[in-house]
Amino acid sequence: MAVQIYVSGSWRNVSSIQIYTGGQWKTLNALKVQVSSVWKDAWAASGPSPVNTYNCGGYYNSPSWLNVIQRLVFSTETISTISATLSSGRQYMAPAYNSNYGYLMGGQISGNVLISAIDRLQYSTETCSNISATLPTNTWTAAGASSINKGYAMGGYDGANRMNVVRGMSFAGEYVANISGTLSVGKSHSNGVHSSTRGYEGGGYTTGGATNNIEGVTFASDTLFSLSSTLPMAKYCAGSVFSPTKGYWNGGSPTNSYIESLPFSTETVARISATAGQYGQGSGNSLTKGYWMGGNYQNNIMSFTFSSESVSGMSITIYQQMSYSIALNYWTGIK
Repeated sequence: MAVQIYVSGSWRNVSSIQIYTGGQWKTLNALKVQVSSVWKDAWAASGPSPVNTYNCGGYYNSPSWLNVIQRLVFSTETISTISATLSSGRQYMAPAYNSNYGYLMGGQISGNVLISAIDRLQYSTETCSNISATLPTNTWTAAGASSINKGYAMGGYDGANRMNVVRGMSFAGEYVANISGTLSVGKSHSNGVHSSTRGYEGGGYTTGGATNNIEGVTFASDTLFSLSSTLPMAKYCAGSVFSPTKGYWNGGSPTNSYIESLPFSTETVARISATAGQYGQGSGNSLTKGYWMGGNYQNNIMSFTFSSESVSGMSITIYQQMSYSIALNYWTGIK
């Protein structure tokens, strides 16, 4: 049985489904669900199964804008460089992903040039190329979030203004458009987490400096929200990972070592006891762990175990020192 329902903040297996017909309850023996625009037999489909995270691009002095993609395998916790590269060296894109593709929206390339292009990494072949769709404006440092149907780029910087718009890219047809409504304030240099129902953008940089607010998008209605609960301190460039029940933001600028948690069930932020302290790191995750890769112009990788909320340094490293890389999570099955 692979069908799950979301109850009280966690996913639970469904042992049977019954419908009332002909004056009696009968067990439903067939059910199809739409996953990434394809109808699949739910009884045969697997549940969420994290496979890899791909750390993409980044920035350092030599060369400055990086185009390398590295694969971190969750089952073995090993990392290697794949043959595919980004269409150009770029940093601080907005990530989105489904079970087939990962998307990197916008970013900055050589010469401090901002772009609207979207790169797509196909997981099955590990090939990367531009798609025809683009963001409505040149944008970098937007926060990313993903539902089953759409990827979202929240806020960002267009070269002149901190942006308050949210753009949604429909995975079916790969079409991009602004959603209705705006964030309460224009912000850039923030990172996103998502539950099965909402995407969240924590902190960021505004025209007045760093902010501690948390805003986001409700997937079912494409409506925006702002939480009353805020980060304990204003910060930007924090690394973000998420478990099935919580989102986490680590470090950031002004330089700090704090990790803040956001339980999706209560949407009340709390600072946890573990510390890490990076900024501008690539952030990938499985169901059990988060990984912070690089940042602070270093090449180290730290793992974060969700069950114990503890941080460990890893013996593996990314291929060179960098900041502002972006990770794409490859999970099979139903999200």
